[in-house]
Amino acid sequence: MKIHLLIVISLISFVLATGCIEPQSSSSSPGTAVTTDQATPPPTSGSFIAATTTAQATATPASLFSGSSNFTTLITVSGQSGKTSDTFSVPAGYWELWYTAEPLTLGGQDSVSASGSNSALFPVLRIQVIDSNSRRVVETVEPPGGLDKSLWVKSGRDPRPWKQKMYVGNREFHLVITAEHLKSYGIEARIPKSS
Repeated sequence: MKIHLLIVISLISFVLATGCIEPQSSSSSPGTAVTTDQATPPPTSGSFIAATTTAQATATPASLFSGSSNFTTLITVSGQSGKTSDTFSVPAGYWELWYTAEPLTLGGQDSVSASGSNSALFPVLRIQVIDSNSRRVVETVEPPGGLDKSLWVKSGRDPRPWKQKMYVGNREFHLVITAEHLKSYGIEARIPKSS
């Protein structure tokens, strides 16, 4: 009897140590995938992941820019720091990427750090257009001439919003946005409305 008890205890210890058995949550039944907005940790050895695909009907996002009556907005992205956008589908061969930014500093403005060293702060907005299926960078877009607001003031012409014409479509894309030293930015993918 003592040998059987030792074997049972050893097996229980082994199962607990290797994680072969995972407790089942009372909130979902077996085989049901539960999705949340939180980051999912990578799967562990021996764990089971049920994947599901759901189609969501979404309304057309409101445009960030005036003069958009001839365009249909596919996605809008705004913020202060870098991020990756949701995937969006472009149903035509031609589309446009409209974008704007509000620099935190006036161009290559000198600043003195706490240690007393001088450095230049240059605002950056870089948008990588990624083909979501092949994970290939289709285009990297940056404001022409940079983000030097003092030059815009001197010239008397504010170039914003910028527009980039895209001649690759009929597929799904997402945007990888790099933003540094910006108060805010706004990006919009749009297609012309059919006549």
